Amino acid sequence: MGKQRINTRVAVYLIGTRDETLLLGKRQNTGHMDGCWSLVAGHVREGESSSKAIMREVQEEVGINLKPHEIELIGAMHHHSPPYDYIHFVFHADLRSHQPYNKEEHKCADLMFHDINALPAPMNPYILQIIQKSIPKCGLWVTEYGWGQK
Repeated sequence: MGKQRINTRVAVYLIGTRDETLLLGKRQNTGHMDGCWSLVAGHVREGESSSKAIMREVQEEVGINLKPHEIELIGAMHHHSPPYDYIHFVFHADLRSHQPYNKEEHKCADLMFHDINALPAPMNPYILQIIQKSIPKCGLWVTEYGWGQK
């Protein structure tokens, strides 16, 4: 009998800050976390690096063309979310010199900067954990979520 290999999906998330605020979108019509506030995010495509994926997702969702020197990998999460497992790569970008706008109104009901100390609800707990691990920025972090650990 051979070893059973898992089919893990890879996703990217943006901690997009402007001073003491964080860019969040309210999801709709996606079938996943609809009605919840979330980060700009998306799946990594076959043959695509995580850094290229976050730059593509940011352009597709909020109309910003980030350059490689404007993004920084700050964290990773191994997430058990049946029926899939995920590896999430979390990037930071300072958005003070950018003007994001909602390019996907069919999937995003609202897009705005929120005070980091007064985040909106509802928000999925794993998204909240990503934010809490990322702000304040204090080096590269790695964590797990959803594996039943306490």
